[in-house]
Amino acid sequence: MTTASDMEPPMTAGFNGGKMVHIFEFDDTTKLYTSNSFSEAAHEALLNGRLYYKIDGSNGMLVRDRSGDEEESATFLAYQRLDTRGKPIPENCVALPAGENAESYEGHSYCYEPILANVDGKKARKRNQAMLATVEHFSEHLSGLHSDFVSIEWVGKKFNKTPGVPADIAIAIHSEQTCDENVERTYDGMRSFLLEADPPIEGLVLEHEGIFWKIRADCFDRKCKFKTHTATARPPVFLATDPTPEK
Repeated sequence: MTTASDMEPPMTAGFNGGKMVHIFEFDDTTKLYTSNSFSEAAHEALLNGRLYYKIDGSNGMLVRDRSGDEEESATFLAYQRLDTRGKPIPENCVALPAGENAESYEGHSYCYEPILANVDGKKARKRNQAMLATVEHFSEHLSGLHSDFVSIEWVGKKFNKTPGVPADIAIAIHSEQTCDENVERTYDGMRSFLLEADPPIEGLVLEHEGIFWKIRADCFDRKCKFKTHTATARPPVFLATDPTPEK
């Protein structure tokens, strides 16, 4: 059985699954963003961070299986993030890999739950087996990323009905969601970009010095186009074995 020690250093160079803090502070009354950055580090990320599209799904992690003798195994163990909300990590779960984003924040405590083929419940078992089959099908692609930790989003009909993903189960690799748009690095610039985007965008992730931050469209306007026209939102780059949903 995989234990927490299996996910200790080396530190992942990508997102480790920890809490992503918002770039901007919130107004206490409106509960929307103000133009003030959360911190100096957040402001630096706003100015200089690498941009990625935020994905609507369920956070996950793929970890290269180092239990065998192969120097670079093409087998990956699959996990889905669990929020214990301050409670101890369940025995079957593992700690987040070492990284810059905190595993605990304001009452949230994150860990990773292994995706196992043999679990209780027909639906859960069928879902997990499909998740594992997807990982196995794309093992060559995943191995080509040359990382022991691959930060992902589980997307599709089974995971928040991710817009633009017709499959029940698919994988969106976070590092492949790059945003190359010329976005003004200010509060007004980010607001305009996210609220006027066509197709609609859920938000952006900014990485700076190993820390991942977020900006969400609905935190500028609760009735943003991503909320009112979710079905037409920009799809992520994803991997799926079969784009046709289960009947």
